[in-house]
Amino acid sequence: MRILVCDDDKEIVDAIEIYLFQEGYEVIKAYDGEQAVELMKTEDVDLIIIDVMMPKLDGIRATLQIRKESSIPIIIL
Repeated sequence: MRILVCDDDKEIVDAIEIYLFQEGYEVIKAYDGEQAVELMKTEDVDLIIIDVMMPKLDGIRATLQIRKESSIPIIIL
């Protein structure tokens, strides 16, 4: 299972990756909403974990854009 983790705080992304990797998940990293939306176009992802408050494109707006193309499960932090 591939999980896209998106947060502008790289330490948080790295911490989440450590826990998910230990459970056998593959992690794809994004650091803002725009990057998450772009990665969804090119990567096969099974779940998204995304922060609400980020620069450029916040988590809510990124979720709305992703929802136009996909019904992928999304966990919003």
